[in-house]
Amino acid sequence: MSKKSSLTITSAMEVYQQIGKQLSETGLGVPMSTKDQEELESQDILKQIPLMFRIDGSVFLELRSQEIRQSMGVSNDFPLNKGIDDVALDMCQKYVVQMEPCKREDIAIALETIASTFQCKVPDDFGLTQYFNLLEQYPRFCIEQATHTLLTTYTYPRLPLPKDFIDICQPMYIEHRDWLIKTSRRFYQLEVWKQMGGKVVNKYLPDVEEK
Repeated sequence: MSKKSSLTITSAMEVYQQIGKQLSETGLGVPMSTKDQEELESQDILKQIPLMFRIDGSVFLELRSQEIRQSMGVSNDFPLNKGIDDVALDMCQKYVVQMEPCKREDIAIALETIASTFQCKVPDDFGLTQYFNLLEQYPRFCIEQATHTLLTTYTYPRLPLPKDFIDICQPMYIEHRDWLIKTSRRFYQLEVWKQMGGKVVNKYLPDVEEK
């Protein structure tokens, strides 16, 4: 993992907010070992993390996110600081980079790969432009996953239509986007709570601090 960000708490809060805002309006780390994945599968934790975000440290990020949602400001047992807090911002920012729209070159490579494999023609320049316009909103990992899926499941002797790519890319994009927005917002809430002194509030008597 990377070292703790030099950003101040205030700027960290601003970045968490910006991540959520940016993704609402609109490659990384080392994969876990098979053994680690099998152990975490049994806890259903890994399954709650989108496929392309399952990197070293992501499970601790998800566990902390759930802890924030369930216990922060409610339980005196909620820890004010954990090691994952120091790198959460860096991880979220790296995820944002992964979510950036792909380049037209990425789409061209995908089409050429499929056309070469299926021994079919690619569209002319006008047709290619339509593919570019419809698919360039998606991250590169979505295009790559769609290419792999189509190579292994598509049965027609022609180039897949833009809709065939979209049907694969859109759900994957939404899953990753929504998870990142949710996680960033929770860590933003954590930073706000820390600035407020990490107090547990009695929900029945709001003016009374829990002892």
